[in-house]
Amino acid sequence: MRSETVPTGVVKAVMAAALMSLAAVLVACAPAGESPESTRDTTPATLSPITLVADLDQPPVEWSEVAFLPGGDGPDRIGLDPCFHCERVVPAALAVAPDGSYWVADSYKRRIAHFAEDGSFMQAIPTGRGPADLAFVGDRLYVLFQEAGQTIAPVDSGALVEPIATTAAGHPMHVLAFVGNQDQVLAWFTEAEKTLGRFWAIGGIDPATGEVNPAPGIHVLGDMEMDLVPLLATRPLSYEVRWSEDRQLIRRQEIRFQLVRGSRAVRTTVGDTFIRASTPTGIATLVSIGNGQGLPVGIWYLEIPTDGGQPTFERIPDEGFIGDAIRYIALGPDGRIYWMRLQQDGLHIYRR
Repeated sequence: MRSETVPTGVVKAVMAAALMSLAAVLVACAPAGESPESTRDTTPATLSPITLVADLDQPPVEWSEVAFLPGGDGPDRIGLDPCFHCERVVPAALAVAPDGSYWVADSYKRRIAHFAEDGSFMQAIPTGRGPADLAFVGDRLYVLFQEAGQTIAPVDSGALVEPIATTAAGHPMHVLAFVGNQDQVLAWFTEAEKTLGRFWAIGGIDPATGEVNPAPGIHVLGDMEMDLVPLLATRPLSYEVRWSEDRQLIRRQEIRFQLVRGSRAVRTTVGDTFIRASTPTGIATLVSIGNGQGLPVGIWYLEIPTDGGQPTFERIPDEGFIGDAIRYIALGPDGRIYWMRLQQDGLHIYRR
């Protein structure tokens, strides 16, 4: 059989025709108005910075008191540490149950205590060590043992379930605080650069294994998440709000803080701030503002709306570093924020 050599020019012409046919098929299959080579612009929108003014001449906003939990030695009372000359052990956290009742991390008595919506005592569950935080995922309550600790446990049928150690790729993870009212066990972690990308970062916890996975932020609406990132190079410390969809950053905005007294701006310091809960319209937390001399001068409630609108920023009648109050707010089943405040007679619970 005689073999024939096809001219090179013919081969090139055939290949070119085939490629043109393939391109025509791809164009026909592409959505209207798009070419097969087009890609979505993934550059996040940058909103103009916002400066929030903490005015010391304005009185704190009063929230409505909805319950009172008396302090004392009895089992139906919140533990009050009598040590006034040392670091006091105080109630560490509040969580509002789906039925409107209250769970309190009663650190001094090493238990979590359950009170009805009217403040009457219901039950207490011993924890063996001081509970540091509480959060609901659906109707299940989770407990964090010890701030920056590594152990959490769910509550089931009025008792603690087997504790879970939080890890990532075999390394222990230090839980700083829960984020309440999420569809998964979500928490802030400290010393998380190697596993989550930042010193303070958000991660989801597998409730069966304790394995921690990175999270782009707090779930708010649909597939949207929001995060609050400290900008450590700015003075005074400012934060950047980040919005993500499908784990893709879509929008960012810097939030700055300025302390004012007598209509004059004064030196300002800002304490560590973490998102505490999602609300029906955004995310909520507390911000501790100082006067630049190492002394806190007040705590402000901050709520950042999902749509990027003007945040709510109002002073609450309390003072102290954010570490004393970051777990004192929680979202209730009615979509409103609750806040607990310890006084000499016991624990007062307010609703915004």
